[in-house]
Amino acid sequence: MISYELTLPYSLAPGWLAPYVEGLQKGRAMGRSCTKCGTVSFPPQRRCQCGNPDAKWVRLSGKASIELRTDGSDGAFGLVQFEGAANRAVTRLEGFSPDQSTGQLIVPPTDVPALVLAPSKPRSTS
Repeated sequence: MISYELTLPYSLAPGWLAPYVEGLQKGRAMGRSCTKCGTVSFPPQRRCQCGNPDAKWVRLSGKASIELRTDGSDGAFGLVQFEGAANRAVTRLEGFSPDQSTGQLIVPPTDVPALVLAPSKPRSTS
């Protein structure tokens, strides 16, 4: 058998997900709100649970609660519920201590769009 490494340049256009992808690159949560039932999905779904394909883009706060968490050699990840969204998402967790359970979507540390959550900053009492 002959081994040969092949490298191919490849780019993937975001298509209908452009507002979502652009939002992730800026640390913003862009969800889709169904025009029929009002259900908001983040990450966005192409077709709502009610079957309607029509939706409008809405900006969410980016705040989320961690429901399940796993830590491994390649980092920490969580199943999270974003505020204002009906669905859940798996995100990378950055800088969380084991007792922290809420966070905020942030700009990914690389140029690749990704769901990355960091601990919420405590509110000022002054």
